[in-house]
Amino acid sequence: MKNKIENNGIGRWVKKALCGGAVLGLAMTMGAGSALAAGQGSSNGAQSHGFGSMTPFSRVAKVPVVKVQGQIDYKATYAKARAASLAIATYVARTVEADLLGSDVIKGIDWKLGGTSKHCLDNPTLDGACSDEEISHNVLMIPSPDPIDPTDATYVETGVVTKPNTKKGNVIEFCNKKYASMAMGVAPIIADKPVVNGWAHAPALPCEVSVWNDDQHIYVDMLDPSAIFTLFFSDVLFSADMQDPAFAEALYAMPPQVKGEIVAIIHAALADFDPDTKAMDQKIGPVYNSIEDIIKVVDASPLDSPYLHMIYTKQDGGSFTQTESKTVAQTIINTMSKHGDPDAGTHPTVINEDGDTLDSILSPKSSWRSARIAPITIPGKNHIIEACSPKYAKMAMGTGLHHVNALPCEITVKLLSNGSLAISYLDPAFMLGAMFADVEMTDDERAEFFAITGKINTDLQNIVKVALDVNLGIALNAPTRKVINMLP
Repeated sequence: MKNKIENNGIGRWVKKALCGGAVLGLAMTMGAGSALAAGQGSSNGAQSHGFGSMTPFSRVAKVPVVKVQGQIDYKATYAKARAASLAIATYVARTVEADLLGSDVIKGIDWKLGGTSKHCLDNPTLDGACSDEEISHNVLMIPSPDPIDPTDATYVETGVVTKPNTKKGNVIEFCNKKYASMAMGVAPIIADKPVVNGWAHAPALPCEVSVWNDDQHIYVDMLDPSAIFTLFFSDVLFSADMQDPAFAEALYAMPPQVKGEIVAIIHAALADFDPDTKAMDQKIGPVYNSIEDIIKVVDASPLDSPYLHMIYTKQDGGSFTQTESKTVAQTIINTMSKHGDPDAGTHPTVINEDGDTLDSILSPKSSWRSARIAPITIPGKNHIIEACSPKYAKMAMGTGLHHVNALPCEITVKLLSNGSLAISYLDPAFMLGAMFADVEMTDDERAEFFAITGKINTDLQNIVKVALDVNLGIALNAPTRKVINMLP
């Protein structure tokens, strides 16, 4: 990898100095106590003490399944899991949480349901502003290879429509302007100090919560903000700003605050949904026990980063506008096709004089589509596209539905200050390595599993290339890769 920590005296000193600042912050997050406990002032302990342990996923609640005469009713339980997800989403969309939850949520900072319209976002308490249909549409459903009812070959969801017996996980996306602004470098952490490379982290947002069931329980899981921040913001973790104790303290106060607010919202929503809901705080997924674990998983990824950033410029030398930035994001969605449309997953765009279509260069039966009809725009005017392939989603979910919050695949579009345009991808190889490392596999199985990451990467880049070359209508130069060093 580029910029590896050199195995010499200077390299070791740099690593200890940077890790000292990082571990100070991590100790604050994990409740490890004093700076001395975190290794500050002790060069021998700075890299291994005070970290605690963290996982990318956290289980925050369990809801009882539906039973009839002591036996689980699979269909009713699956429907209840969906209803629980809608109860949480409705609470987020239609309430100002700080007005109801007191000190559990910072006053004046309202959480939003990702993907909802501006009318809904601006008028959460207005009757009819956030319709049931809009809320339901914005709770994503990720397919798995598991059956809803293992005793039934098909599942009749209504009296009219028969659907395949495919169990799906429900994903709710929580958005918060204050915390997203800080994460994206739009708002400072302290005084005039924002996080470094703010825009480059956009594919790691928004915050995700999932609801799914097995034979025993309905589970409510979330991406753990402390672990996600550590894994996906490692360039901030190892930045010079971390040597400022005030910056480190303020930075690492944010993830547990975010988690606490989301958990409070979930518990409030489910208290009315099912009074037998059990609150939990359980770590799920791969465990990270030290700062070296974070360095190792980033270093092991092909790009030494969770992200791939490609920079585009116009052939005429002009600058992109904010309007064009959003148009690019929408063009990618339109080219990919939109979930819910009758032709979702088919791509008729002709790519050459022979009449070949986009589907001819995508992996067989990938059936890519955008999970949403429009991008989610987060602070800094970062436009998020959520790409989903039922084929690859089912393969990923075959490792366990507790991984569902790691999907869908995200692409972001961002206008940079120099007038160029950045299109960023969450690297699927990093995602599988960092988020699915708890899956027990043989070496051959792991190699086969990781082979799909190259196909996903190629598919997504081909979709973007066709969207820009064929459908956009703006002449562009060939893109260049922007490398952001994520490691010390």
